[in-house]
Amino acid sequence: MGLKGLFGGESRFYSRFIATPAMTAPGSRYRSQTSQPSEQDHTMRQILRSPLVLALLTALGASATNLPPPLDGGAAQRLDALHRAPDSAGTRVYRGLVFAPTPGDAEALYHYERRVLATSDGLTATHITHNTQGAVLIVEAATVSPAYVLRRLDIANRQTGNSGSAVASTDGRHVDFTLLQAGKERTRRETIGDPLVSGPSLHGFVLQHWDVLASGATVPVRMVVLDELRTYGFDIRQVREGDDGRTTFSITPRNWLVRLAVAPLRVTFDKITRHVLRYEGRVPPMIEVNGRLRTLDAQVLYTAHVSRYR
Repeated sequence: MGLKGLFGGESRFYSRFIATPAMTAPGSRYRSQTSQPSEQDHTMRQILRSPLVLALLTALGASATNLPPPLDGGAAQRLDALHRAPDSAGTRVYRGLVFAPTPGDAEALYHYERRVLATSDGLTATHITHNTQGAVLIVEAATVSPAYVLRRLDIANRQTGNSGSAVASTDGRHVDFTLLQAGKERTRRETIGDPLVSGPSLHGFVLQHWDVLASGATVPVRMVVLDELRTYGFDIRQVREGDDGRTTFSITPRNWLVRLAVAPLRVTFDKITRHVLRYEGRVPPMIEVNGRLRTLDAQVLYTAHVSRYR
């Protein structure tokens, strides 16, 4: 996760319509799962169920982007350095194989590893994505507190040609974005009210809130989408606790328009060990089709390399 990600090239279209405020309403930090959509929400849903609008949203949801410019020199050097010495990013926690969701696609499209390095006041979790030849395509590094509060996210993506960072303020009230592509730098500041998450911090955040989620509460978060210099609101809830020893959580876009284009993300853990087993949903690497990159909804299967998730 970490996400050109969630929307690919079409998210500016959604941004014109999405009015979800970053700040939460007064009251509890956690929300009941029994809240009902507003009348306005219901009316707009009816409008957007028309075949024409749904066809448009479907096309946008699968939109392609031209192959990008080269990654800037400094970011490319960081990727090359991690290719040569992945241990510099810390202990390997797991390895994930990324598969297309189509039944019968038995070959992994990508694989990535999670590496964790302890810091004086938390840890830095780095996700390193490789193609089938073993080259490093994407690196996402999240610095978090012991409670998995995201403090900083750094990304270098050879597929999109983008690199940059999202840095949360000390009081957690805003986040500063910096994005570099083709030698051009863009910046933005956003005010936030809900906890900030990213691909490398998401699973750990769910684990930190396991008991709250198991009680039936919904935990709101803001997901960093660095390529868009913004966050999007998502709600995390427990959706399954099976007799097979597996527990599944969903991470669902809060805005109904985003939900039309981005299916809920789902992550499944072993209930006893609390190791992550499976992820389903949008992933950072894209897939190349006829010389163009398309966003990828995938299944990721994990193999743990440590006794306890970090």
